[in-house]
Amino acid sequence: MVDCYDINNNTIEDSVQQRSAEWTLYNSLSYLIPAIFADTLLGAYGDRNGRKINILLGITGLLVSEYGYLLTLSNSAATPYWTTTVIGVFTGFTGYVAMIPVSCYAYLADISNGPTELTLRSGIFSVLQTTASVLGGLLAGLIHDHIGISTAIDIELAFIALGFIYTLVRIPQIPGLQEIERRIRVTTITSLSSVRKLRGFLGDVVALYKECIYTYRRPRVGHRRAFMFITVIVLMLTYTTQVETRTTGIGSVINNFVFRRTENGALGWDSEDLGYWNGMGYMMLIVGTIFGLVVFKKALDFRETTLILIGIVSSTLRTIIIGVAVSDWMMYVANVVGMFAGLVQPAVVSFMTQVVASSEIGRTLALFGIGVDAAFILTAALYTNVYRWTVIAFLRSDMDAWVYFLLIAALLNNGFLAMLWVYCKQRKESGKRNVAVAESREDFASPMAGRRDRPLWSSHDDVSALRRGLKRTTD
Repeated sequence: MVDCYDINNNTIEDSVQQRSAEWTLYNSLSYLIPAIFADTLLGAYGDRNGRKINILLGITGLLVSEYGYLLTLSNSAATPYWTTTVIGVFTGFTGYVAMIPVSCYAYLADISNGPTELTLRSGIFSVLQTTASVLGGLLAGLIHDHIGISTAIDIELAFIALGFIYTLVRIPQIPGLQEIERRIRVTTITSLSSVRKLRGFLGDVVALYKECIYTYRRPRVGHRRAFMFITVIVLMLTYTTQVETRTTGIGSVINNFVFRRTENGALGWDSEDLGYWNGMGYMMLIVGTIFGLVVFKKALDFRETTLILIGIVSSTLRTIIIGVAVSDWMMYVANVVGMFAGLVQPAVVSFMTQVVASSEIGRTLALFGIGVDAAFILTAALYTNVYRWTVIAFLRSDMDAWVYFLLIAALLNNGFLAMLWVYCKQRKESGKRNVAVAESREDFASPMAGRRDRPLWSSHDDVSALRRGLKRTTD
């Protein structure tokens, strides 16, 4: 047992940080392992039935998880900290945090006309997310001395509940165009038979998993299967980097890094300092994302792969500067350098629509969710060992903990090299664009579908007519 209030004592601070790293690993394993299976299933379910349920499940998991922390941190309940790990198992089966942005991006892909529009819409969505983070960071810096942590979580839960209500009311539970058209064909052909209607729940689950596996394994034109996996890995790396270097949750790396105060070069920040720095960082993300979309994409018409490369370089340089920072101004310079990191996610979503069929978007982005879950497990394990090792080995030295950030930068650099290969191959294969477009219109919603069952409809088909046709055939 350690008295955490005497945090200025070298031995106590080191013990607290090591235990924090261990519990970060336990909590990550509790919800991320179930989330890997949930993301696979829910990705295919979203392609079939729409994104609304998936978004609601993700928000529900977030609500339950934060409520568990509220019970632990409140003076009235004061439940043991291990209860957050138990609750994490339940929240993992909802897809947890990764399910929300994955499903939102898939929904944008369903309703957008063309990659350029999708890039812009995804960018706007990313900007709005970042704006919320700016307001949250600034608000945290202003009110942290005036409210308790339980009240802060109450406010957070209220906003999450508003997001749940908005999703419930405003987002329709409608599948994508290709799935609607496929249902019309299948329902028309099998309207006299009720065999398919009698399939049980377990049969549907097995079918959904088969569809996901088929999406990941089937051969594609050129190097497009490699493009899919490399792009997902890059998105996984940049997303994990953002979480590790921007998220200020319990046990997070950035918290432990900036709050250290007992060795040379330690920043010795408090919650107010971190809130202002994070707010400024998210503000720079907004500026960089808007500038990149307007100038790089709309005006200069850069490829999505070019935007991804710019974002990786920006994120890598920011991480390196944070790792070597020994003063406040270096931390703020890092945020300026990392202003284009927000371009990666919208560009990846748009690029995916050019690589896979429209009916596979949800399953492909579910692969990103699975990758994020796995990355968080690996990150937590690395953090538990690498960060603890740097705390012990470089105690009271200028090198304390920077190794962890340089490790992240090295992984990002590998992602940059892989994405550079994708960029070069894409340019060489640009002459095969007609083949890619033809493939993107094929319906691979079911691994059992034969080649003759693939639809040949245009992306300009009347959506309302398709939906009316689906309703008539199912009535």
